[in-house]
Amino acid sequence: MIHSNISIQINGEPFNCSKPISLQFLLNYLDFNSERVAVELNDILLPETLFHSTYLNDQDKLEVITIVGGG
Repeated sequence: MIHSNISIQINGEPFNCSKPISLQFLLNYLDFNSERVAVELNDILLPETLFHSTYLNDQDKLEVITIVGGG
């Protein structure tokens, strides 16, 4: 099966990959801790339980927000 490049936006910045990847793979690749982020995919907030099974498609828009604790 041949796949073309996938172009997505992450926090408004372009990101390209050569094959379909899961959201979890992308978060790991970008060094995000999946337990400390909130992710919105195409304006829909995703629960962490779907990160492994959600694959990114061409023209998807991601917003990744890091949750920081304070004291």
